[in-house]
Amino acid sequence: MRECKHCGDEFNPKSRAKQLAGGYANECPNCVEARGGDDSPPKYLACAAGDGKSAGITILKFDTDEDREAYSKAWLNNAGMHKGKSCQLGSHLTPMSGIKFKTVQKMENLNHKGRA
Repeated sequence: MRECKHCGDEFNPKSRAKQLAGGYANECPNCVEARGGDDSPPKYLACAAGDGKSAGITILKFDTDEDREAYSKAWLNNAGMHKGKSCQLGSHLTPMSGIKFKTVQKMENLNHKGRA
C-alpha cells in the first residue's frame, strides 16, 4: 500500500484501477483521473551494448510512446537482436532520424581491468 501525494489516501499501486489510470507511482487512481492524466510519467528505454567484457547501457527518455516504440524497433533491428547476427551492414538497417529522445544516463562498457 502507498500513500497518495495529493490526497493522502492509501492505495494499492498494483491494482487494476491504478494500472488503467497510469500516472506517477505515488498518485492514487482517483487523483490521476481528476487531473486528466495528461502529465503521465516520462517514457524510458534502456539499450545495452554487448561488446567488451561487460555490457554498456544507455537510458533514454522519450516524450511520446510512439517515439519510444519507433526507437525500440529500429534499435532491435539494427543491433541484430533475434536474428543471430552480430555484424550489421547493408541496406536493411532502419533509419533512426526524426526520433526525439534525451540521454538520461550512459554507462560505458568496461574491460576486465575496469577500464573503458
